[in-house]
Amino acid sequence: MDFGVLREIETGERRVGLTPDGVRALVTAGHEVWVETGAGTDSGFEDTSYQAAGAQLAWSPDEVAARAQCLLKVRALSDAEAELIGRDQILCGFLHLAFGSRTVLQRLLQERTSTIAYELVEEGGRFTILEPMSAMGARVAVTVLQYHLSSAGGGSGRLLGGCPGVPPMRVLIVGGGTAGMAAAKEASRVGAWVTVLDIDPKRLGSVARRLPGVATAIASPTELARHVADADVVIGAVARRGEPAPKVLDLQLVRSMRPGSTLVDLSIDEGGCAETSVPTTPEEPVHTVEGVRHIAIPNLPAVVAQTASRAIEIASLPYLVRLGRLGVDEALRQCEPLRKAAQVYRGQLACRRVARHHGLQATTIEDLLRQEKP
Repeated sequence: MDFGVLREIETGERRVGLTPDGVRALVTAGHEVWVETGAGTDSGFEDTSYQAAGAQLAWSPDEVAARAQCLLKVRALSDAEAELIGRDQILCGFLHLAFGSRTVLQRLLQERTSTIAYELVEEGGRFTILEPMSAMGARVAVTVLQYHLSSAGGGSGRLLGGCPGVPPMRVLIVGGGTAGMAAAKEASRVGAWVTVLDIDPKRLGSVARRLPGVATAIASPTELARHVADADVVIGAVARRGEPAPKVLDLQLVRSMRPGSTLVDLSIDEGGCAETSVPTTPEEPVHTVEGVRHIAIPNLPAVVAQTASRAIEIASLPYLVRLGRLGVDEALRQCEPLRKAAQVYRGQLACRRVARHHGLQATTIEDLLRQEKP
């Protein structure tokens, strides 16, 4: 199979879908890999490294798309990038089709595309590609937060962990999943008083076992309101897989926060879990609403692009190798994690959540595979 690596064009996105190590693995397995020039530069991977690993360089995204059977991306396609999609191609990446562009989806359907949404690859109860990114984003968020709490970062000049005689800051984390756990671990490590709220007692039990110094509570409306009003920092880490994030922090809750407090919305890639959040950038990360400083930077792992790109590759490469060896039809038949991530198959919708969001109809991937002759 011919794979193609496109350079990311979204502002602030520095990651790349495949590093030279990944290229070497696919080439060794008998595949050809086309890499757009400059695709890895912002992650610290030069074109010469890709060539040394066996890649063919392409001088434009159009050339990559024309030569590749399987296109590798990190971010979801923009409307302009959708024009690159050719007939019967495979598209892999964090696609977020359930709340993405209708123009992109129509192009995928029109061109009989098959998609593998990295955020939905699930194996052994874990989202094996998404979870490393969620954890990394949460750790980066706490680092970014510490700077913007300082006077140099425009904050009140406080230290998360305090010091002898000066108490630490109160950090509330809403959501006890992978991102919430990572944020709690990082904030606790630097000495903050951390509380995690979640609606799932099992998740809270996991937090309590792994982070014994972190307090937990069920996220009832009463508990949520009480803890939000008492916090110096609120970190929102709420998600519904493949769907927009629920707005658990409404305007009334934000208004109840202390003036000068900070809200970090880790759910912004899925639309944000606070009604008052809008996407910010690493260059201008803070906006203030109702006296509360908001930090809502999408694709936070891109701040540590080389580490993040390697992590994506480590998690995704086994699936790409299988896809290349078997082809999309047989790979989906044999590999349940890939089936779960196939929202579009040969131009037909295989995901009810995407269909519902766009007002369309869907057929299960199992039925679509049965219709396609082996």
